[in-house]
Amino acid sequence: MDDARQFENELRDVRVLVERIKRGDCVLVLGPRVAVRADDQARTPFDELLARELLESIGQQPDFAPSNLRRAAELYYHQRKDRAELELVVGDFYRRTATTPTDLHRDLAALPFRLCVSASPDDLMFAAFEAAGKSPQRGYYDFSRGRTPPLSVPASSKPLVYHLYGHYDAPSSLVLTEGDLIDFVVSVVRGTPSLPDEVRSVLSDPSASFLFLGFGFQNWYLRVLLQVMNIYGHRSKAIAFEDDQFFEHPEREQTVSFFSGDRLIDFRPFRRQGFAKQLREVYEASMPKKDAPAETRPPPTGRAPKVFLSYASEDRSEVEALAGRLESNGVDVWQDKQDLRAGDNWRRVLLDVIGRRVDYFVVIQTPAMLSRDEGVFHHEIEAALQRQGGTRPPLRFLLPVTLGECPLLPTLRDFHVIDLSKPQGLAALVQSIQEDWRQRRHDDPGSAAGS
Repeated sequence: MDDARQFENELRDVRVLVERIKRGDCVLVLGPRVAVRADDQARTPFDELLARELLESIGQQPDFAPSNLRRAAELYYHQRKDRAELELVVGDFYRRTATTPTDLHRDLAALPFRLCVSASPDDLMFAAFEAAGKSPQRGYYDFSRGRTPPLSVPASSKPLVYHLYGHYDAPSSLVLTEGDLIDFVVSVVRGTPSLPDEVRSVLSDPSASFLFLGFGFQNWYLRVLLQVMNIYGHRSKAIAFEDDQFFEHPEREQTVSFFSGDRLIDFRPFRRQGFAKQLREVYEASMPKKDAPAETRPPPTGRAPKVFLSYASEDRSEVEALAGRLESNGVDVWQDKQDLRAGDNWRRVLLDVIGRRVDYFVVIQTPAMLSRDEGVFHHEIEAALQRQGGTRPPLRFLLPVTLGECPLLPTLRDFHVIDLSKPQGLAALVQSIQEDWRQRRHDDPGSAAGS
C-alpha cells in the first residue's frame, strides 16, 4: 500500500472514531501505560516508577518485569506486614507524582466523552477535564468494603472518571497485591459489589463503543473482567491502541485470536505523539464555527422558562444530552437529582413540581417508554394532563416529543408532537417554548419576569 493510500485510510479511521465520540456513546478506557509524568521524556508509567520505589525501600532487587507493580507490592507487604503502611506509601506517591496532565490527557479532555474508565488511580484525566472547563466527577470500585461514592448520570459537560482498581482517596479500595487482584476479580464476577448503575447503563448500551489506550490486553484477568463489564457484543467493534510492549509480547497472537469474532477488538499501534491531538483537531474541524448563527433565536430577557422532562429510565443518557442542549438555548431544566432534597417524599414532591414549580412539561416518547406498562412517568403525565386542562388556550404546558419514529401514548394522540431526531427538531421545541413564554409575559408581565 502506498503512503497516500495509507494516509487516507488512517484519516478515515480517525474520522469514524470522532463520529462515535461525537454521538456521546464512546467510552474512553485508559490503561496504566498512559499514566506518566508530563515532564518525563522517557514516559515511564507510574506503576513502574512505584514498583521501583517500593522495592528500593525494602532493599529488594526484582527478578520480574519492572512494570509488575502487584508483585512488588506483594513483596513490600510480605516484609513490612502492614497494609495501612502500603496504602499510605501508594497514596503519597500518586499525590506527589501524578499532579499535571499530559498533552494526551488534555487533548482527550477536549472531546465529549461521558465516561472514562481508568485502570490507574491517578487523577490526570480528572484534572484534564477540569482544565477543559468541565465539571468531572470521580468514582471507584471498592472490592473490599463495597462502598462507593454517590454518582450522577455522566454527561459530556459532567464526565465520570471511574477508577476500576480503586482510588487512593479510599485506600482500602486499591488493588495493590496479587492477593488483592484475586479478591477483586472474584468480587466483580459475583457482583458484590456490582458496578454502579451510572456505569453499567453506559457499558451495556448496544450502541456503546470503546476506545482503549495502553490497557495491556496480555493480562489474563482482563478477559474475565471485560466479559463481566459487557464490553463484548456491541454494534461497533472496540479499538485498542497498544504500545510496543503488547506487540512484542510472546502471547500476542493468542491474545489477538481470543479477541475476535463476537469479542472483536481491533488492535493498533499506539502513536503517543500526535494521536489525541489529531482526534481533537478532526473533532473541532467538524463542529460548527463559533460565529455561526445560533440554532434558535436568543432567549427572552428576564427569568428563563423552566422545563420538566418526563422519560423512561432506559433513555436517561439521551435525555441528559437533551437537557444540556435545552439549557444552551436559554431553557432551564428541572433536575430531579439536584433539586430533590434528602428525605423528600418523591411522589408528593413530583406532583408539586409539575403542578406549580415548572413552566412546561416535555414528555419524551420512545419505544422504551411505549413498551412499559409501569413507570413513574405515567404518574407524571397524569399530573401534567391535569395542569394542561387548567391552562388557558392557546397557552401550552404539555409538549410531547419523540426520539425518532415510534407510536404515541394514547393519552397524547390529540397533541402536536415534535420529532427531535429531525434536523430542526430541537429548534422547533425551543421555539414553541419561547413563543409561548413571550405570550405569557405579554399577557401578564409579572408572572414570567420574576425569579
